[in-house]
Amino acid sequence: MARWVLLGLVAGLLVSARAAAQANQPPPAGYPPPPAGYPPPPAGYPPPPAGYPPPGAYPPPGSYPPPGVYAPPPGYLPPPPPPHPRRVFSLTISPLHLVLPVVELTGEARVHDNVGVALIAGAGKYSDPNVSSISATVWEAGGQVRVYVIGDFRHGMQLGGELLYLHLSDTSLSATGQGLALGPFLGYKFMIDAGFTVDVQLGFEYVTARASSGTATAGGKTVIPLLNANVGWSF
Repeated sequence: MARWVLLGLVAGLLVSARAAAQANQPPPAGYPPPPAGYPPPPAGYPPPPAGYPPPGAYPPPGSYPPPGVYAPPPGYLPPPPPPHPRRVFSLTISPLHLVLPVVELTGEARVHDNVGVALIAGAGKYSDPNVSSISATVWEAGGQVRVYVIGDFRHGMQLGGELLYLHLSDTSLSATGQGLALGPFLGYKFMIDAGFTVDVQLGFEYVTARASSGTATAGGKTVIPLLNANVGWSF
């Protein structure tokens, strides 16, 4: 038992002696200076290498500029945003006409970044809820010219005009009707990069209409609001 105690004491003395010897050894060449408040180095401590900043030359951590305030190098230009896909044709449908039900399609071609020309075509049935005996076949054809005063064909505000011809025919009553509408509108078109397109227009139209049944004929002229709300896809 005494041998184990003696061995432990000797081992502890060896460890203490080794630590003391290491403490008295000079640090390697170029060793950085100790932090502020550190006790002075022992005799023989080598000087710092040439050009090494003196202690305390570095600014405290709180004085560093926050992230995001660094100025870009001279002449730096940020990368340009990715270009939008160039679309040259939009095909849309009017959900409002489906209530009649009439399918109305509008195809607009891009003749310039700020100019579009559209053709309108539709066909279906029309039933008057107040006159149950009327159930007429409908077809329509027309066109539009659009100038994008803000934005362009892909996304912008448009000024334009519409010309539309409408024809109704009810064979059960041997009756036909025709109407011609012409008027200006203000619209807005929005298109996402994938191609989905929304096209809304609001304006007014001057309308001349005529209807005949057998030997009877009637006609009239009026001004009506113009409202188009189409959705579709651009290619």
